[in-house]
Amino acid sequence: MEIKDMTMTNDTDADGREIVSEINATYTETRADGTQVEAVITTTADADDPTQIEGHILMTETAPDGTETVTEIVTNEDGSFIVEDESLLEETVEAMFDVEIEDDLTPITPEEFSDDTESDVFQAESDFQTDDADFTVGDEMLDPNALPTDVVETPVADAPFDVAYGTTDDTFSKTPIADTPFDLTLETTETDSTDAETLAQEAHAQAATDAQESADAFIAEGDYAAAAEAREVAENESWEAGDDSMLSLYDAQDLSYAAEKQEDAAYYEQQQATLAQQGDYEGAREAASNAAYATSNADISAGGADHTGQADAEQYNMDWAVHEEKQADYYADNAAAYAADGDFEKAEMYAASAADHQERADDFGDLGEHGGDVAVYDPSSEVAAGGTYDSTFDAAAVDTGFDSGMDTSVDTGYDSGADDI
Repeated sequence: MEIKDMTMTNDTDADGREIVSEINATYTETRADGTQVEAVITTTADADDPTQIEGHILMTETAPDGTETVTEIVTNEDGSFIVEDESLLEETVEAMFDVEIEDDLTPITPEEFSDDTESDVFQAESDFQTDDADFTVGDEMLDPNALPTDVVETPVADAPFDVAYGTTDDTFSKTPIADTPFDLTLETTETDSTDAETLAQEAHAQAATDAQESADAFIAEGDYAAAAEAREVAENESWEAGDDSMLSLYDAQDLSYAAEKQEDAAYYEQQQATLAQQGDYEGAREAASNAAYATSNADISAGGADHTGQADAEQYNMDWAVHEEKQADYYADNAAAYAADGDFEKAEMYAASAADHQERADDFGDLGEHGGDVAVYDPSSEVAAGGTYDSTFDAAAVDTGFDSGMDTSVDTGYDSGADDI
């Protein structure tokens, strides 16, 4: 167990004396199975009554697979820390205050601690407790305000309590406490957890880069659904790597929205084709307009190229189909009027013009029919679809370099002394 960091906060008590009102110390350890453990211990003295001490411990255990377990420990009403027998927390408390906690522990119920306390937590009895701001270890009374001996402090005279805990003057040294020795009892080969973590982060960063490059390629092809899938992988991997510098502007949410708009455009294109076949050129024109709008919305949301050319061309032809159809209706109405007046010559002439305009309307309708046999075609509107992406990150490929160094062979040394039969 070693002290990773330590900070102290100064304050002034009710008598105007300067004291160290709070100490924050961080203890770290790497267990034999590769679990990273960090215990943050905070000891606070009340400025109005420095003999009132509060303790708080927050312990985080990070398993090799990345799983984190966070345990929060506070002092109970009489100041005792709540710990488990032979636990890391017990070792941390012992190292922090340079004391030995006896193993006489009694179970406590969750109601005695907090709503989040598990029922198998134990509470140290009178062998390690605070009473009027004193820590008791066996027959020895320890001042809870006392820091480990490695801390350089200047006591203030005439203090009503042991000022080893926190009075300072201009000569106070904030030199960090030296590492507290911690014996795991089992001999293990020390692993370089920093290197292992760095290797894992680099692997995640490369996976994020690969995924982002694939997302960019999918965007260039117009396959926004596949781009969203790849971008989501890139975001997850970059979070694991702690680096998002490889990510581009458009995120997975933008690309998913763009994919939805492409689905909308496909719906309107199918609707436009059906209406065009039915001769409803006005309805087909509106459907083509909606398809063009949805396509444009998709391209803008994904940062992709413009794929609206096909829908725009279809809308253009439907505009002419509607115009010619209205001309056909005009001449047909005039033909009917002349026929009613008995002027059959003019009626025939207008009827012929109506037929010509309707024929042109149908020609434009065929050109504007989406997917029709003679429909216009814009190659710039072609997009890919159906792409997919899998992460390139391989946890098994990350070499952590861990070696337990433990000799598992067993030699009992037993000799029965019996002769062979």
